[in-house]
Amino acid sequence: MFDTTNRAPGVVILESNPPGPIPGASTNVVAMIGQTANTKLASYTPIRITNWTEFTRRTGRQPDEANPDLFDAFDAEATLVLPYAVRGFLDNGGGVLYVVPVPATSPDYDQALHSLEALTDVSIICAPGVTDAGTQGKIIGHCATMKYRFAILDGVLADPAVPQGGQNGDPPAPKDPIDTVIKAAPGMSATNAFGAVYWPWLQVMPPPTAKDQSSRTMPPSGHIAGVYARSDVNRGVHKAPANEPVNGVLDVSHRVTEGEHGILNENHVNAIRLYPNRAPMVFGARTRADEANNLAWRYVNVRRLLSFIEHSIVDGIQWAIFEPNNTGLWKSLDRTITEFLTRVWQSGALFGTTAPEAFYVKIDDELNPASEMANGKLTIEIGVAPVKPAEYVIIRIGQWDGGSAVSEG
Repeated sequence: MFDTTNRAPGVVILESNPPGPIPGASTNVVAMIGQTANTKLASYTPIRITNWTEFTRRTGRQPDEANPDLFDAFDAEATLVLPYAVRGFLDNGGGVLYVVPVPATSPDYDQALHSLEALTDVSIICAPGVTDAGTQGKIIGHCATMKYRFAILDGVLADPAVPQGGQNGDPPAPKDPIDTVIKAAPGMSATNAFGAVYWPWLQVMPPPTAKDQSSRTMPPSGHIAGVYARSDVNRGVHKAPANEPVNGVLDVSHRVTEGEHGILNENHVNAIRLYPNRAPMVFGARTRADEANNLAWRYVNVRRLLSFIEHSIVDGIQWAIFEPNNTGLWKSLDRTITEFLTRVWQSGALFGTTAPEAFYVKIDDELNPASEMANGKLTIEIGVAPVKPAEYVIIRIGQWDGGSAVSEG
């Protein structure tokens, strides 16, 4: 063993640890925005929750001073939505979530989303019960800006029993719930590939503290977030969170028919179906991507898989920043990224019988001419073939003195 503090002349060997393998980024940590029973909580301050008891104690009200350990997360009249969403998330396999309390009147969703920007582990966001396209657009936009997040959105309740106005003195005509849901959903675009809409709403039982013990109709996003988390743990983020049961549900607000299901699917609204002798099932995995120009991002699992890969690589190669930009660094990065993508391919997430068919990593003089290197830049091109569709989606990762960035093509 060499004593590196010895001042005598001689050769001293210092060993440095090589960069380790790239760990996979988190994909199943959820943030939920909504009103809590405890109205005294600081608005827009995220609260980390891992189980129902913790949620009740940290967000519920204390109704009886004689019983200081008795906390109630629900409103006695069951007017709150968030507790049902959290319960649905946990019942369906969810583990970790952040609750973002908002005031009962005029919640500022821009502020709520801003409060989540500093949390690096959040990958899914939902605001249970929020169905206006403007706010939903803000949520999707936040996810697109943050790059590695995905929005689970609720379709409008679309109660067919509520009439809409007739014309020329005609009696009001009943609403077409399918048409209503489709028209109310956020528009389809490249940015909106970072979100998906689910419908219909779910019938669930109220807590024992409610005076009225009849079932309640609640939005599905909390339950669906739990389905995502469960599917990620059991199968991986590359598996579409579809053909999956939704636990803790008595019924659905609308029994979707085969014909209606086809219309919803064509319009990128994911249906929750109820079949005989089965729990309600998620039967859709479409994003709000514009298929005319963004066919590659049609599926929820493809969008989330690419976000997972990008996030993992960007975080996993931070060690390379400020390293000498030479062929030695290029080879080291190539080995590190290739090892990670090989593991992703072996998990079944990428299409191809061999690794070269499933992905490639390119770091060469063509991407990094002397003029770019003089500016401290290093560009890496990565191509991956998601299971669906079986075509390359190009990721370009650029690194320079100030940090790293990623772009898709």
